[in-house]
Amino acid sequence: MSVIALNGLGRIGRLLVRRLAASRPGLLGAVNDPAPLDQLVHLLRYDSVHGPSDKPIEGFTEGGQDFLLLGDHRVPLFHATDPAEIHFPAPTRLVVEASGRFTRRADAARHLKAAVSHVLISAPSPDADFTVIAPVNGAGLDPQQHRVISNASCTAHATAPMLKILDEAFGLEHAGMSTVHVVTNDQRLLDLPHKDLRRARAAFKSIIPTTSSAFGALHRAMPDLPAAFDGVALRVPTLNVNLVDVVATLRRDAEVATVKAAYEAAAAGSWRNLVGLADPHVVSSDITGRAESVLMDLDLTMMLGPRFVKVFGWHDNETGYAARLCELVVDLAGRI
Repeated sequence: MSVIALNGLGRIGRLLVRRLAASRPGLLGAVNDPAPLDQLVHLLRYDSVHGPSDKPIEGFTEGGQDFLLLGDHRVPLFHATDPAEIHFPAPTRLVVEASGRFTRRADAARHLKAAVSHVLISAPSPDADFTVIAPVNGAGLDPQQHRVISNASCTAHATAPMLKILDEAFGLEHAGMSTVHVVTNDQRLLDLPHKDLRRARAAFKSIIPTTSSAFGALHRAMPDLPAAFDGVALRVPTLNVNLVDVVATLRRDAEVATVKAAYEAAAAGSWRNLVGLADPHVVSSDITGRAESVLMDLDLTMMLGPRFVKVFGWHDNETGYAARLCELVVDLAGRI
């Protein structure tokens, strides 16, 4: 199995390290992040949303080289800012690009040197070789052909099964989506210039309508979606867990009961562990820590006409996405 390296210890990068340290500790061969060792160790140990790490995490310097100690597994830590300047150890075949800075193919492909043959971007990319939402189009991922791969976004991974299950059960004529989305680090804590004038406003003061990268990723991964599929993101002053609101016009008549039954069957069958069912009366904080891509809140299902449906799904936008990323990393590492 190929050794992997990680570029970027942000929200998703740190959760990926935690998951790999717990499940596949020998797979992670190196990490790069420009931040100082002591700060990175502290942020890996403690998380304001997900709590302290289950595994001991230490940091040390030896012979001028920084290391992370994940349990008893030593991982060299580099501090380059440019992918071309990172010299990952020779066994490294796959780099997970999680910095958020290099989402275009040409930028991410700068990792493709020495033994590195593949790059997996932990975000939507406008021009990656392949955008994968594994349960939807994973069979089309060909490591021989696809060298720079995008794992889409947390919202795309939540929305894709919601749409796919509806389409398989009733057919989709038209569809749209809104996501009630937590704040992210690309917003301003206090009012400050930003190219998106709404994101320039204080993140914890207002509901902030903005765009979502999920729509492009969904169209790339699901080319049979209705052409006009689109929507909006409403950023709200919370730290974790999003709510996806899908509206669709169906090709066949449906009822609330039959729509619920379609999701219940999917959650118990082919979508097991990826699609879950939320308990009655939950709110967003109840979903923290759930690793499914989406948890359907079936009590909120509405039929606004015999073919006009509205469904809602929760997702822990960090835990769920990190789980899908980890699964894809393990899969790719075994195939390249």
